[in-house]
Amino acid sequence: MAEVKKAVKKAIKNSGKKSTLKAGKKTTSETLSPAQEKFCLEYRKHEGNGTAAAIAAGYSERTAAQQATRLLRNVNILKRIKELADDAIRKQIIGLDKRALVLSKIAEDDAADVQARIRAIDVLNKMDGVYVFKTEVKISGNVNMLLKRRKKE
Repeated sequence: MAEVKKAVKKAIKNSGKKSTLKAGKKTTSETLSPAQEKFCLEYRKHEGNGTAAAIAAGYSERTAAQQATRLLRNVNILKRIKELADDAIRKQIIGLDKRALVLSKIAEDDAADVQARIRAIDVLNKMDGVYVFKTEVKISGNVNMLLKRRKKE
């Protein structure tokens, strides 16, 4: 019963404050206003030109430079710009499935150069782990002594 009273007191005390949901944590884009989100998208389009991004996002041309400076000090905006940059990089990288598909098309193309087809098959085999690489190692001296010396260092 005492726990319930404490919980009620805490709820009354915090009723005027904004609640932060830990379980349903908002993403960076959800914490920004629509104008701020548009600024972030335009900032990526204009390759880091804050003034042009602010104008494209709907801010006044007269105050665009000051708005851009102010917006770029906002931690959430900086996080969102980084997220957008990371997404752009991720989209540029060809995934494993796509690489395998391209190589398969080359390997099966009768019109392709024979050497290109062989190379594509070779790369596909390496990707699939078909090849077994053997390494021969020769150790001279007493292995136990070498291990003991290493432990002391």
